[in-house]
Amino acid sequence: MEPRDQILTRLYVTLTLLSLVPVFVVFQLLRIHLLEGPELREQGKQQASSYMEIPAIRGPILDRAGRVLAVDAARYELALDPTVQGFTQQLAESFFDRLSRLTGRPASSFRRALRSSPSPQYVRLMRDLSEEQKEVVEQWGIPGLILTPEFARRYNYGKTAAHVLGHVDADGKGIAGIELQLDEYLIGTPGRRSLKRDRLGIRKALVGGRVVEPEHGETVVLTIDLIRQTIVEEELARGVEEMGAAWGTAIAMDPYTGEILALANVPTYDPNRPGAFNTEARRNRAITDRYEPGSTFKLVTAVAAVDQGIVSLEDTVDTKPG
Repeated sequence: MEPRDQILTRLYVTLTLLSLVPVFVVFQLLRIHLLEGPELREQGKQQASSYMEIPAIRGPILDRAGRVLAVDAARYELALDPTVQGFTQQLAESFFDRLSRLTGRPASSFRRALRSSPSPQYVRLMRDLSEEQKEVVEQWGIPGLILTPEFARRYNYGKTAAHVLGHVDADGKGIAGIELQLDEYLIGTPGRRSLKRDRLGIRKALVGGRVVEPEHGETVVLTIDLIRQTIVEEELARGVEEMGAAWGTAIAMDPYTGEILALANVPTYDPNRPGAFNTEARRNRAITDRYEPGSTFKLVTAVAAVDQGIVSLEDTVDTKPG
């Protein structure tokens, strides 16, 4: 075969193979679309969908009279999806002005957040919105609003009953006192809110998406009485100061039922700011320390003997030789 014919033959073979490539690509597209399409589309939806956890409210702790000693204070993150139908530029200006009057923040900060948001469908306007402010904002009926609850533990009476109540960590998990011992009842179960993930992996809140409401924690009622607790703490602190003692502890109990009415330690701490106090202040000596009362406890035995009629106040007990 002449060189010219060899070149033409190779050229024809190459062109034929190249012409089959589009056919092969079309065949593969059809095969994927018809045979694997439904499964791949479902996988794509799963990859694009996500969930955001909605925290549960930690259960409150009450004293025996129903006074709230510890409670979760609700705060809210306010975000906006400006792409929803009905949200116009005119509405945005009016909304930002009203929000500024409600929160005391300049309306320009909300406009700046809208302009600089990395996501066109999720604009975070502010955090730390109170429950009252949240209810007002909801009444405005602004389309595209997204309110996400956040909670922080608050101890209403500060240092009072601090060692009884204990405290929680930054994640809201009990690490001392009743907060630790009854954590499984107080903590609750978080809910979920549907999110959408874009091509860059950025998660955006899905307005109107599926929401699973959280199951909030249970209420715990103590035998502690706040009034008695306050009196015991004040008297204990005064006694420790007068005696120049390093520490002191006191427990008030109902002798008929064994219920603990008050439990106090000095030094003490504020469970709202546990990190500001040292370990000694957070130590619950009434529970952790072993104390042997010695001769002072003989009074309990004597009182019990008189109460049972075994001896009278006129009787004499000979304890010699010691």
